[in-house]
Amino acid sequence: MEMIQRRVNQSWLAGWTGVSRSSLSRWQIHGPQQKPKRTAGNALSSAERQEILDLLRSDEFIEDTPYQVVSKLLDRGKWLCSISTMYRVLHDAKEVRDRRDQRRHPKYHKPIIQATAPNQLWSWDITRLPGEMKGKYYFLYVMIDVFSRYVVGWMITHEENSERAQHFIRETVRQQGIQESNRLTIHSDRGSPMKASNTIELLAVLGLAQSFARPRISDDNPFSEAQFKTMKYHRYFKPWYESAEEAKAILGEFFKWYNGEHRHINLGLMTPETVHLGKVEEVLAARSQALRLAYSRHPERFSKRGPKVLIPQERVGINIPVTRQSKYVLE
Repeated sequence: MEMIQRRVNQSWLAGWTGVSRSSLSRWQIHGPQQKPKRTAGNALSSAERQEILDLLRSDEFIEDTPYQVVSKLLDRGKWLCSISTMYRVLHDAKEVRDRRDQRRHPKYHKPIIQATAPNQLWSWDITRLPGEMKGKYYFLYVMIDVFSRYVVGWMITHEENSERAQHFIRETVRQQGIQESNRLTIHSDRGSPMKASNTIELLAVLGLAQSFARPRISDDNPFSEAQFKTMKYHRYFKPWYESAEEAKAILGEFFKWYNGEHRHINLGLMTPETVHLGKVEEVLAARSQALRLAYSRHPERFSKRGPKVLIPQERVGINIPVTRQSKYVLE
């Protein structure tokens, strides 16, 4: 009975600790002493390992893999070790990679910026509009307020460069009446017009902060990307435009619709214009009144707590989690 109980305890303990039952039995007799590691008789000495590393790091073999090194040595009648052993030596030295000196891309920090009101955070980008012939494009510059999704400025040009970008930023800031006291941050990807030294200097002169997305990560500039997708799937967007003037006329109608009629789910199904101009409470009051009237007529069509209305997010930004908010109108 004692032997059965002991076996059960060892089985349970082995499953709980991850140590085999044989090791537990040995520890009970001799104590938890580690067995000395045995060195294989054919193991390389430290001098031989260093000789292999020096050979692989030499100018002659720095660009070769162990497959090529071993074959070249064999052609010369020389053999140091097997291919797999050479890989193990490189692995132990943490050199199983390109051993040549080359540029290492820096680590970019994930941008996290938030806005709790309009004109705190803007996002901008540039997209191409197809022209009247193949290979002909016009360039659309769009600046969007992240908190309200309101398009605060847009421009169509024949070129995409830093000079046009600087003109676009200056005019947008002037038209929106932005002052240095606004503490506005402008976010963008890392396109050449955005990273140009003249563009960075202009933002500093205007008293604006600048933020960049990480390279090749579209999620770091989601608001501009989403706005472009809405535009390119809308009826106002054409497969091609005969002139820049036609593009301005057509897309001017689109931006009127986008700001004044398009309702965003994360804005509580309100338009960007409503949120940007501070008319949220007025709209919420009207919607709440309509829901109260509907509830008084048909309470059975609502939950026990009554109807609720969507409200805009209180905190929006780059890499900020999206949380849709609502409130009950009877509270």
